[in-house]
Amino acid sequence: GHASAYYDFGNGFLGQIDAGRYLAGDWGATFALDREFDNGFRIGAYFTLTDVPFDDFGEGSFDKGIRVEVPLSWFTGQPSRDVLAQEIQPILRDGGARLKVANRLHRQVRDYRGQELDDGWGRYLR
Repeated sequence: GHASAYYDFGNGFLGQIDAGRYLAGDWGATFALDREFDNGFRIGAYFTLTDVPFDDFGEGSFDKGIRVEVPLSWFTGQPSRDVLAQEIQPILRDGGARLKVANRLHRQVRDYRGQELDDGWGRYLR
């Protein structure tokens, strides 16, 4: 499993750190930085460093990748929360490999954080 920490840098930049044990039994952390635009487009990059020695990991020395998300509504013109996502990884190795988890909790609930809820109370009370 992994423990995750998230940080909102502002201006659409979101940071994430996942630390824990990976599928091959290695320990380490994944660092990610994403830029989310107001129109729903999202682009980001990540890298993973683990206790697998660079010589054993092979070419590239560590796991890394780039990801892009495009809102489906951009293509269809209809309101939708669905996205078309693509991840580009140059080399797949055992080191840093983990399960792909869809619908992570943070992405589901982050729109309902404290400040956004506080800003909405005025509309509710009216």
